Amino acid sequence: MPTEPKNQRQKAPQGWRMDPIPSRPAYRDDEGRIRVPMWLTKNGRHTADTEMVLLPSEAALLADNLANAMHENSRSMLHEIFRQSTTAPGPGVVYVPKPERHQF
Repeated sequence: MPTEPKNQRQKAPQGWRMDPIPSRPAYRDDEGRIRVPMWLTKNGRHTADTEMVLLPSEAALLADNLANAMHENSRSMLHEIFRQSTTAPGPGVVYVPKPERHQF
């Protein structure tokens, strides 16, 4: 039965790619723009550290689009934790009913 060698390396994605730098948070500059530190790579090789610069309205639109993409066809973490004990009337809104109090 043919098998692939164990040490075969995965090929890096070809072309340009931008990834956020996990250790550097986004911030607002002195002119009110939102700056997101990014790594720029080409064919899997680091080329430069740079920043994505957005107007506040562009950052809000990007945040909305990312939130929609993350929640599309998926369940929120709170919904998974509480399962049947919660109701989620909308994105980011979770209703957790109080447990019934027992009178002694």
